[in-house]
Amino acid sequence: MQLDIRTLTFTLQLFALVFAVGMFLVQRGQPAMRGLSWWAAAYAAAGLGFLLLALRGAIPDFVSVVVASALLLASLCFFREGAIRFRRQPRRLPWLGAALLALLVPTLMYYLYVVPNVANRVVAVTLTNAIPAALTAWLLAKDVPIRLRSSHWFTAAAFGQMVIVSAVRVAHTLLHPPDNLMTAGPVHALYLLSVLLLLVMSIFGCIWMLTMHQEIELERQARTDPLTGAMNRLALAESITRELARAQRNGRPLSVLMFDLDFFKQLNDRLGHQAGDAALKNVAAATQRHLRASDLLARYGGEEFVAVLPDTDKARAVETAERLRQEIESLGIPCGNGTALTASYGAATYPADGDDFDSLVASADAALYKAKQSGRNRVVAA
Repeated sequence: MQLDIRTLTFTLQLFALVFAVGMFLVQRGQPAMRGLSWWAAAYAAAGLGFLLLALRGAIPDFVSVVVASALLLASLCFFREGAIRFRRQPRRLPWLGAALLALLVPTLMYYLYVVPNVANRVVAVTLTNAIPAALTAWLLAKDVPIRLRSSHWFTAAAFGQMVIVSAVRVAHTLLHPPDNLMTAGPVHALYLLSVLLLLVMSIFGCIWMLTMHQEIELERQARTDPLTGAMNRLALAESITRELARAQRNGRPLSVLMFDLDFFKQLNDRLGHQAGDAALKNVAAATQRHLRASDLLARYGGEEFVAVLPDTDKARAVETAERLRQEIESLGIPCGNGTALTASYGAATYPADGDDFDSLVASADAALYKAKQSGRNRVVAA
């Protein structure tokens, strides 16, 4: 079957322009997702570039060769920029797109006007296009969390397959130089099909990645206290149950700290709820800084927090609680009565004080009550 290259280029520009509109609308609906506007620009540049390429012979060669090729290269550079922003990666080689354009444009003009050579133009365009395509594939595929790998690797494959076909096209062009791109043969048509595949796979891949990222973000929000960023009660129950199962399997202790901010109601009443919210955020942040990476922090309700300390016996739990108590006191958060905000702690340890979520939290809560009754701003173990 003979594939007509001019027909393929018209098809490509139609797909690309439709995808540009679609991606722009997606970006309007998801303004917080980075990089989508760059991908919309990439589809638009590709659509315009392929339109100019399809009009070769009907418009000046400078437009159908140089401008069209520059737009197609810019499109792939826009894809790379969008991938950088979507993955929130540092912008390495920010000059790459400009450098490739600065290399490609004079090369095309030389082989268009000075020494006309279709094969050399094809090689120049294919190689320069392959560079940002390969970098985009790498950006999308590297260091991806397990839950996101399928969507990211699928999208990376869209760019990767084009790089592979580009290598075949360059080799074929060097061995069999074409005289006219529009009648260059099946390998060049295959290259255009690989670009079409890139467009289709990338738009579906982008939507897939967006869906997965949103799903994970919704799960995070459902498990997180919106004010402090600590876990909420639901996540706490799941986490303690999971950590208890691990402690039981490994025969290791696990401790729970429950702490409450002293005279927090007075702070709210005298200084206002904004001051109270700020105090809760500062306390949560200070506590998180002084916990280990394996420890968990949750807001239990109101001004009460719970910290879960895996592989921690009672002595170390009390030591940790005392360190946290001193840290909160040192913050110097005013209560509005001339004193600084303090916290009282209750500590409970598996298996001595309980062997499930409810019993451990109840033991820690009872110890916290004793700390309150004993004068506040202190640590009491169950």
